[in-house]
Amino acid sequence: MARRRGFGEVERRVSATGQVTHRARYAMPDGTRYSRTLATKMDAEAWLAAERALVDREEWTPPRARQAAESKRQSAAAWNTVGSFAERFLVERGLRPTTQRNYRQLLRSRILPYFGEMPLTEVALSEIKQWRASLDPATESSNAAAYRLVRSILQAAEEEELIFRAPPKIRGAGSARVKRVAVPATLDELAVIIDAMPERLRLLIVLAAFVGLREGELLELRRSDIDGVTGRISVTRKVDKDVIPGTKDACPNCGRVISPPKTASGVRTVHVPPPFLPMLQKHLLEHTAPGPAGLLFAGDRTDHMSVRYLMDRYRPAREKAGRPDLTIHHLRHTALTIAGQHGATAAELQARAGHASQAAMAIYQHATLDRDKSLAQAIGDTYRRWAEGKHP
Repeated sequence: MARRRGFGEVERRVSATGQVTHRARYAMPDGTRYSRTLATKMDAEAWLAAERALVDREEWTPPRARQAAESKRQSAAAWNTVGSFAERFLVERGLRPTTQRNYRQLLRSRILPYFGEMPLTEVALSEIKQWRASLDPATESSNAAAYRLVRSILQAAEEEELIFRAPPKIRGAGSARVKRVAVPATLDELAVIIDAMPERLRLLIVLAAFVGLREGELLELRRSDIDGVTGRISVTRKVDKDVIPGTKDACPNCGRVISPPKTASGVRTVHVPPPFLPMLQKHLLEHTAPGPAGLLFAGDRTDHMSVRYLMDRYRPAREKAGRPDLTIHHLRHTALTIAGQHGATAAELQARAGHASQAAMAIYQHATLDRDKSLAQAIGDTYRRWAEGKHP
């Protein structure tokens, strides 16, 4: 017999085999009836109470429609795995080719083997800690990069409301200790390297070691970027390392991808120290490709010089100077060290280097072109005194 309640009723039922169940049922104002059979009376009453609460809050929908919606939600959760969302993350973020390549490597080697099939909704802080513990401690830098990528993916999922909230950040997980500090080159070592380079590449070493330009920035410098009288250089583009023929903005002949600097701070104006102005002017006359768009350091066919071509000539020069460890990037480190030794403030170093960070941006506005020119002058004076001492 059914027992009536304020909302619906519960009926005790006994099957032919003696199994006892309880059917809860209720009717809506339009006369439509809904029911559900449960194992215990307590469960049946709890179901009725939950249905009544939905009616009171005006959130009620037919149970079958709710079941379909829940099934759809669970299906979507199963589809939105870390692996599937990570692929969409890479495609839709407009990442640079180099960045996308590095991210795919991190996903393939470190992230997807653990998280690939896991729904985004199941990635909890405990899972991230367990994943980090499984990584090879010898690859600390790559592990930190992988953690930063996982964080970015989960934060993007939160922004798209695929998860309620990204797990809390693990302090220090996104950074790695610096194991090797680059030793700046001395003026004597730089002199040996410059003299050992082919004449058409000596200015490249100067711009790396005394101005602090990046390799990709050097290879994309053009005649129109240079003021040969004042030594002023405008840095607005760079060559990406990836070679992707047919890509938008790629060099038509060589397939090189040309892009703006990675951050807004990378777009900057710097100055060549005065003692090197004659070298700059001679290079513009004798070695730069013709026309305003002519490359400052052109390859054999006036297109972009390859990194391999550069390194085949740079390696013997640095070995002659006794510095086989000195990369082109280390030359940039040398330039910033020299600028710091000549009194450059943190803001001025940020401006000259084209670096961007939250800490630097707070004081970035204090760096000016006039001050950069003064720094170049001071660096030039030091170099001139050294040169006079070497060649009295």
